[in-house]
Amino acid sequence: MNRLHLLLTMLAWFAGCQQASQDYFPLAGDLYREYVIEEQVNNEKHVLKSIVTSLEPRTIEGITYYPQRFASGKTWFFRKSPEGIFATPDLDWPGKIVLGFPLIPGTAWQTETRLDILHRRHESFSGGESFISLEQKILLDFRIASIEETVRVPAGQFTHCLRVDGTGNVKVEARTRGIESIRVEQTDWYARGMGLVKRVRTEKSIPEKYQGTLIQELVTTKH
Repeated sequence: MNRLHLLLTMLAWFAGCQQASQDYFPLAGDLYREYVIEEQVNNEKHVLKSIVTSLEPRTIEGITYYPQRFASGKTWFFRKSPEGIFATPDLDWPGKIVLGFPLIPGTAWQTETRLDILHRRHESFSGGESFISLEQKILLDFRIASIEETVRVPAGQFTHCLRVDGTGNVKVEARTRGIESIRVEQTDWYARGMGLVKRVRTEKSIPEKYQGTLIQELVTTKH
């Protein structure tokens, strides 16, 4: 085999691997997913359900968007770029990266988020004082940690999953009950052909007075 033939073979193999790996976040196709979400803030526990339905893709000004509608009625638009997969609830906004490319261990990116758990009004606060402003932005540093994870959720067992770890800190601008900052940690698992199958997220106050934990797991899916 000459060098040119070997190079073309390697490029084809790499492209095939990249295409297969992109199935970790399927965009096209009629996919319905139902999740159960358990939230716990200190001793208070809430069980929620989330449903995500993939809609027909749209092409606007040369960019193809893949909408996903949630049971709340909100629609997010996803698009693929050389940097990764981006998501936005508003097509006038470029959006935020949810999964960086290439899909190999070590790939890193930064994504903006807000409080997702410690946003409930706490019983110890007088006058209905909110825990922390929802407008405060938090930057999470994400990194692909593995592509060989095995995950068991109510929908079944998934092997060769991609695991993404994220961490971030935000200072509390208006200090509430002596809280100085919030530490956020999040781990996501993606399965090929399915997308997100599990998420574990914690939000912890510093000093450690309050902690919120969210566990999201795939329950059922259908095409």
